[in-house]
Amino acid sequence: FESIDLNALLSEVADLYRAQAGQIELSLDADLPLIRADAGRMRQVFHNLLRNAVEASENGKPRLELATQISGHAESPVVEITVADDGPGFAEEIMHRIFEPYVSSKRKGTGLGLAIVRKIVEEHGGQIRAANRKPAGAQISILLPVRGGSALLHVHTEQRRERA
Repeated sequence: FESIDLNALLSEVADLYRAQAGQIELSLDADLPLIRADAGRMRQVFHNLLRNAVEASENGKPRLELATQISGHAESPVVEITVADDGPGFAEEIMHRIFEPYVSSKRKGTGLGLAIVRKIVEEHGGQIRAANRKPAGAQISILLPVRGGSALLHVHTEQRRERA
């Protein structure tokens, strides 16, 4: 792990998808602190999320929104990264299993992309959530701790146990 600038990394990956997306809107918090992370693994997270959004698009030119912000409490701040699109959203029947391996509503693909994303986020002590947007679209939100540690992972594990 090293100190990385998530805004710069997200901008770099977004630039790679500009030709494939109809529009990419960046709303990046200029005061975002550096976080301790594996830059290569985080790049893989953003590639998977943007590729999913482009592939899910019904018209082939999705509108993507990428945002970062600092949230949480002063003693345990987190960076929140949001990736949203204007596609069809997630099928309701798989929402509760969306991060499990081999789960997908797409005709092609392995269903491993979001499972890999979740694993990487959890390796970084973070949490991930998926939701459908109104009137259309999908949104993935990632919370990563600003200062090392695994407090968020503990909360995520407890929430998963409560659902089981």
